[in-house]
Amino acid sequence: MHDGDESRAVRLTGVVWPNHERVIPQAFAGSGTSVVAARAHSVEPSGNGYLYGYEVDTVDRNGQRATVLTYVDTGGAHDQNSAIVTDPATGDPVSVWAYPNDPGLPVLPQVTYRDAVAELLTTLGMPVTDPTLTVAAYRPGKRAVVRVDAVEGTVFLKVVRPHRVAPIEKSHEQFVAAGLPVPRVLSSRGDGLLVLERIRGVPAGSRILEIADDPRFVASLAALTGRIATVPTTQQARADAMDHADWHRRTLVAALPQDAEEIDRLYDAIGRRSIGWATATKQVVHGDLHLEQIFVDEDEPWRISGLLDIDTAGWGFPVRDIGAVVAHLVVTGLWHRSRGDAERGAAAERLADAVARDWVARNPDQADRIGPAIGAQLLAHAGGQATTGSATGIHTAEQLLAATQAALVEVTPIVPSDGLVRPRSAPQV
Repeated sequence: MHDGDESRAVRLTGVVWPNHERVIPQAFAGSGTSVVAARAHSVEPSGNGYLYGYEVDTVDRNGQRATVLTYVDTGGAHDQNSAIVTDPATGDPVSVWAYPNDPGLPVLPQVTYRDAVAELLTTLGMPVTDPTLTVAAYRPGKRAVVRVDAVEGTVFLKVVRPHRVAPIEKSHEQFVAAGLPVPRVLSSRGDGLLVLERIRGVPAGSRILEIADDPRFVASLAALTGRIATVPTTQQARADAMDHADWHRRTLVAALPQDAEEIDRLYDAIGRRSIGWATATKQVVHGDLHLEQIFVDEDEPWRISGLLDIDTAGWGFPVRDIGAVVAHLVVTGLWHRSRGDAERGAAAERLADAVARDWVARNPDQADRIGPAIGAQLLAHAGGQATTGSATGIHTAEQLLAATQAALVEVTPIVPSDGLVRPRSAPQV
């Protein structure tokens, strides 16, 4: 979920955010650029610390104004493009850098300028004419995806940490061999670059009205996760919201101290209900599944035509993939409603319930796992919203706390129409 162009006030809690009013100007000192204002953008784990994102308004000595996406990293990431400054609140050194000079993604600056991209692709044997670049995704320190549209066609440049190139390329080969509709890797470099083909279709989220009440889409999703389970990989899936529960709990409590008791109660419930999950129930999962990772046929949107971002795939609990899908749909529903689109909001929520019910129907012996899996993901989303400090972010986080409570409700009556216990994946609106 995004706050769009709405202005976002910084929420300083002492625990969550560093003293940006001192830290960021220190980082720009001597550059000829002055800091005018900064707004909190994001926060996520980084090494033994946190990576805080800010939108920083600047003005140079010629009066030219700009907004620079700037990161303060307390986790130790640093290179020659970073500034090391001291946080006056803690006395600890922190690293500050501006996009695209991401120390975790050294090749990123080379794929953000048209001429550099044209030259790069020519050296790889894929020349392009008059390319247009669009940043499709960016997770600081982790990965970036740049779409390149040209006369010759469309490709995607995926930038990752250098040591991740070989494992990701191998995963793509394994998924393709298993019949999964993932993009082929057209070329790669050891400095962190992969060139991927464009896959067929459109993001499933863009067709929410058409797939929300179509059981064929839910069946296609179940078939997709079933095929993912057949991929012959031995690696572990990326750690998710459950694995990072302690970090998410601390962050959310710091951002919403007035709700600390409720947050602790919800996390305690998730912890109790996930104790004893046997490793025997693991299978190969996507690791970060949601509707923007799934592409569907334009003419038959119930039919899945593509799957993206399998970097996270590996052995894990299958219910967590479903929990991620459902939680993302709940967040998407709130996002649509906040913009006055109640129709799409309701559609996302109906699909969330349909996906949860389908999983319970296919896995009745593990029905008690769906609530904790959804809840952990919802709370992680709540943290991401609350730490922006905006009125919209705080309100959304509060709604997600209510959604988590609903997801964890022990529903005792059996629904007569289908004989299934209905997981409460979304709050009643």
